[in-house]
Amino acid sequence: MMKKNTKIILAILLVGGLGWLAFGFFGIQALFTDQEVKEGIPSSVADVISGADGTGQQILGNGVFQQGDSTYTISGNAYLSRIKGQLNLTFTDFKVTNGPDLYVYAVKTKSTENKTVKETVAEGNFISLGLLKGNIGGQNYVLDKELDLGQYQVVSIWCKRFGRNFGSVNLDSKAAKQSP
Repeated sequence: MMKKNTKIILAILLVGGLGWLAFGFFGIQALFTDQEVKEGIPSSVADVISGADGTGQQILGNGVFQQGDSTYTISGNAYLSRIKGQLNLTFTDFKVTNGPDLYVYAVKTKSTENKTVKETVAEGNFISLGLLKGNIGGQNYVLDKELDLGQYQVVSIWCKRFGRNFGSVNLDSKAAKQSP
């Protein structure tokens, strides 16, 4: 009788432990859910998209997201703009595989090649811009106006928990040539 109860308790502990690993640590539920964001696009970015002239606002750089680790998919555009002296990063038509612990990193490199981005982050040559607001939709991030745009040209969607680059974008060398 005692052996049967021990087996049941061990089975419950095993299932509970596996459940915690799957959902608590690995966060697999994120693969089955999406977090959609619908923030407004700054007028300077909207002007560039539509082909209109901006009104004193600057687009400093832009690019298209490139695939990172092959397990994940990413698409969309990123725009770096200066509006009334404030640096802004805007994602449009953005979509990435959801995952746990996703951050937006400014990476001190010019290359979006996956290996280079991962090595640069591993060396600590990045600045966290904060948690990714959502894996789908337009979103904006306010950046430190002292950010050295000549050095930090790549933005990565980074899984902090597992050290994975979901994808990245080079914001174009135009950014380094603009003064604050």
